[in-house]
Amino acid sequence: MRPPMYRILCFLIPAVTSAPPVHAEDDAQALVRLKAEITQVVGDGRCGNVSFCRILPMGYDACGNPTAWIAYNNAPDIKEILETKASEVTFVEEDRMRGKPKPADCKPVRAPKLACINGRCVVGDLSY
Repeated sequence: MRPPMYRILCFLIPAVTSAPPVHAEDDAQALVRLKAEITQVVGDGRCGNVSFCRILPMGYDACGNPTAWIAYNNAPDIKEILETKASEVTFVEEDRMRGKPKPADCKPVRAPKLACINGRCVVGDLSY
């Protein structure tokens, strides 16, 4: 007579081995998904004036600078969500750059101007 544990394992092993394979999301797909989620969270970014707006860097270029800036309305709970999503984008882009040589002509990037144009928070001119 076989022990009861043997019978349990006979049922579990086929169930575990016959599970469909799980395919991990690649970096490009993750970036597209995250940027779409960020766009959805930001929404229309309504503002009455620039004091309603905030700006958040995201991404990672070859020099370690942000690749994009997010302008958003400082509504409750939006900041935390956007910071998390922006951190995920930065992590993915930084991971893609890992092991690649850093260019010799890297310069630090300053944050762009923030503006409220036509009732929307927007990233303004980068040259000031």
